[in-house]
Amino acid sequence: MSDLSCFLKKNKAKRENAFYPAASDLTDKEGKPLLWEIKPLTTREVETLRSECTREVPLPGKKGQYRMTLDERFGVRLCAAAVVFPDLNNAALQDSYGVKTPEDLLMAMIDDPGEFSAFMEFVQQLGGIGRDREELVQQAKN
Repeated sequence: MSDLSCFLKKNKAKRENAFYPAASDLTDKEGKPLLWEIKPLTTREVETLRSECTREVPLPGKKGQYRMTLDERFGVRLCAAAVVFPDLNNAALQDSYGVKTPEDLLMAMIDDPGEFSAFMEFVQQLGGIGRDREELVQQAKN
């Protein structure tokens, strides 16, 4: 059990990208929903986004006191960061939807709230975000 060589990076399993039909109204010639390529985000990527989306909000009735809150755009930014294909930074694609940011493009492409919610859940599950501790313990035991 004291063999640290098992923990070397070369022994770490690579997490693979996944494919997901994010928007039912974006289809191929046969009418099948297009598959989007999604990457699992790293802890560092998620924490960077979380830090960028955290802000201080004044407490009502408590002069000079603040609380930290996570901006509502965190979920959208998280999803946009996970999309490998289509390229949400592509200027022509952004122009076709009349938007200028990857996050706005994502919301324009997946404009059905139910589909966007399902997509966000898929991205979070792929990255292991939101899994409860018990599930992780059980997974580690197996």
